[in-house]
Amino acid sequence: MKRFLLWLVPLGLVALFVFVGVLPRIRNQQELKAAADAERTRELVVNAIPLRQGSDSSGVTLPGQIRPFLESPLRARTQGFVRKRLVDIGATVRQGQLLAVLDVPELEQDIARARADLQLAQANLSRITSVTLPGAVARQDLDSRQAAVSVSEAGLKRLQELRSLQEIRAPFSGVITSRAVEVGDLISPTSPQPMYMLSQLDRLRVFVDVPQNFYQQIHVGSAATVIIPELKKRVLTGTVIRNAGSLNNSTRTLLTEVVIPNPGRSIPSGLYAQVTFAPAKGQAGSILLPANALKITSKGPITVILDPDMKVRFQPLTLGRDYGTTIEVTSGLTGNERVITNPNDRLKEGMKVRLRPSGIPQTPTKA
Repeated sequence: MKRFLLWLVPLGLVALFVFVGVLPRIRNQQELKAAADAERTRELVVNAIPLRQGSDSSGVTLPGQIRPFLESPLRARTQGFVRKRLVDIGATVRQGQLLAVLDVPELEQDIARARADLQLAQANLSRITSVTLPGAVARQDLDSRQAAVSVSEAGLKRLQELRSLQEIRAPFSGVITSRAVEVGDLISPTSPQPMYMLSQLDRLRVFVDVPQNFYQQIHVGSAATVIIPELKKRVLTGTVIRNAGSLNNSTRTLLTEVVIPNPGRSIPSGLYAQVTFAPAKGQAGSILLPANALKITSKGPITVILDPDMKVRFQPLTLGRDYGTTIEVTSGLTGNERVITNPNDRLKEGMKVRLRPSGIPQTPTKA
């Protein structure tokens, strides 16, 4: 009996250990496994919003440089000293107005010599033509004297034309915007700086470098809005009059020219401006994807679409312009889909999910 009791005590201790320590652990493991299985089979809850096809009513805004409508450097055609300087910077001049006069002493001497040569040639011709005896003067001699007179007349006329170049006149009406000449300066056609810079400011040109992805939206004759930061309350309306017709190989931009009016010449040239090109008429609206619905992968950008049967589908995209909160999609979407916002890595292709009941529907902002 005592031996039986001695064996009973260890067996009871073992049973107590199994009942107290092992069974609860097994029960906990079973519960954790059941919870994990339930979590794996439970449908994920997501937020989804519908896409919309927005119309690009804002156009394209790009920086531009304001330049005069006409601008010409004025240089001398002959070498000489400045005798008179009649205008200065800021002066308004008319077409043909005298701006400066050069003094070329050597030219006057050349003109006097050319006149003497002409008089001598005419006298020699008169002597021959005064002979009335038939056959006394050879025809060749007469032609030679007449040719000498023609050469002398041409030489004198050339020098007189050069003397007219001593007067620097305005080729068109405008404003003197630069002057690099003083009385007494030696001027020549090869001088590094022009004497004057003449600009026409009644109208202004705005030069804009349009990037490659926007060049198809720019058309000759379309309207453009020009805003100068210093003139915050003034909006200028211009017209696209021409473009370069070819993109720059270095910058991949298309040089475009916009003309704006400048009544009263209140806007100086050389200013920086923001130019907004109006959207082309009949241009189809772009599909705008919320930025939080975009996912970048090693294979490129994708979005997660929620199909009508509540299943997940991954869709590759081709992106266009970035508007910050929304991104333009050029291919991959039709605009009738619902996309999942803030997609996580637990979403798999073909997985069935549920919409969050308390989720507030969001709509993408139009561009």
